[in-house]
Amino acid sequence: MGKKRREKNQSLFKKYYSSMAALVTGVLVFMGFFITIVVSVQWWNDRVDDMKINAKELASTVTTNVFKEDGDIERLELSDSLSTINNATNSDYFIIDTTGKVVVCQHSEENFSGDVGCEEHSEMVIDEEHLSRALKDGFSEYMPYSEMGFGLFILAVPIKQNDTSIGAVYAVKDAVSGLIPYVLSILETVFIVTIFALVLCFVVIYFLSKGVITPIEEMSEATKHFAKGEFNFRVRDDYREEHISQFAKSLNKMADDLAIENEAQRSFVANVSHELKTPMTSIGGFVDGIRDGTIPREREMEYLDIVSNEVKRLTRMVYAMLNLAKIESGEVSLMPSTYNVVPQIFETLLTFEKVVEEKHVTIAGFEDIGPVNINGDKDLLQQVIYNLIDNAVKFVDDGGTITVFAGKTENGTTVRIRNTGKTVPNEEISRIFERFYKVDKSRSFDRKGVGLGLYIVKTIVNMHDGEISASSVENEYTQFEFTIPD
Repeated sequence: MGKKRREKNQSLFKKYYSSMAALVTGVLVFMGFFITIVVSVQWWNDRVDDMKINAKELASTVTTNVFKEDGDIERLELSDSLSTINNATNSDYFIIDTTGKVVVCQHSEENFSGDVGCEEHSEMVIDEEHLSRALKDGFSEYMPYSEMGFGLFILAVPIKQNDTSIGAVYAVKDAVSGLIPYVLSILETVFIVTIFALVLCFVVIYFLSKGVITPIEEMSEATKHFAKGEFNFRVRDDYREEHISQFAKSLNKMADDLAIENEAQRSFVANVSHELKTPMTSIGGFVDGIRDGTIPREREMEYLDIVSNEVKRLTRMVYAMLNLAKIESGEVSLMPSTYNVVPQIFETLLTFEKVVEEKHVTIAGFEDIGPVNINGDKDLLQQVIYNLIDNAVKFVDDGGTITVFAGKTENGTTVRIRNTGKTVPNEEISRIFERFYKVDKSRSFDRKGVGLGLYIVKTIVNMHDGEISASSVENEYTQFEFTIPD
């Protein structure tokens, strides 16, 4: 059992961790991709702005002599500035004239000789379109391919004298080599963060698997026991997580209720079997006795009365079980009406006249009752009143009193039936309306019932959105009271 549970925990841990790892990795990769794009664009914008500033500053410092044959000195001095800028920005700044010829570059000091440019720029050709744009207003653009190379960012700023372009400052920067180290540093950071996040997820899910998955496994195991009818199985309910602890307590409470219900059903089956067996045996024996002459003819009516009573007893039992089945299946629907409940109570008491007289019971309370209207299903409430009076007659002591009350209260119409005699123990009063429950089984006060009457009473009252309660004062009385809202 323990090995299987560990294997299940490991399986769940792997499942949750792989799901969480995939989610975290996906989120971080997406964030890394997004950040790389945003930062790269910002990085390029900053580099472009720097290139424009440098180019404009160069354009403003270039003199007319640079573009003359006798301006070699000025070109050589400017070459030093270009070399410094190029080394600092990893770019290639150079100056062209109106024909597109390079007149100054960082190699001018070493390689410039008359009209011959440096080796790096001597073969460079600027097409007419770009030359025209460079001399007019300047331009900046990315060129995947050009005469100067692959993947270059090119910028041009015109050099003007008296609003006339006399040349242009060109700046060329490799769009890839400068960005790759920057992007790699970002990706390296994302990779480190991802590894850290995965380790953190591992630790968190590991402890969660112990704090959450383990209790769930235990509860799952408990439900398997409950499904087999083993309601004595319990789970821990002292977990640190409040919601899990509450769930475990609810599960254990459900097990207690199921155990009670299961015991009640077993008791019900035993009671029903006994109650059916006894009268049927009596009926069969008495009928056979009459048929074969064992019972004298002069006593046949006496035994036929016994047979009739046993048949009525069986009828009541079957009728109660059928009513219960109909109510619980939802086949019974309310047909409410407003009527005077007092005659209904009185007529029901008359059906118990013989027993009341035999036990010398006093009926009290009718002298204080006037007409009382109640809003409910008359037939169903008749069953409620009958069961409560039957219960009172059954347990009232010889020479005792049954007190009846019906009247209007704050919550609606209230009917109360009280009897002296044997009372309900305080520890059992809260369970008296449970299905199949019989009070004081050891003394067998209720030998004729199977524990359905009061449960049916409570169910019918609840169908009317009413309330029912029971109370008992030891050695004095037991009282049942129900209220139906108006």
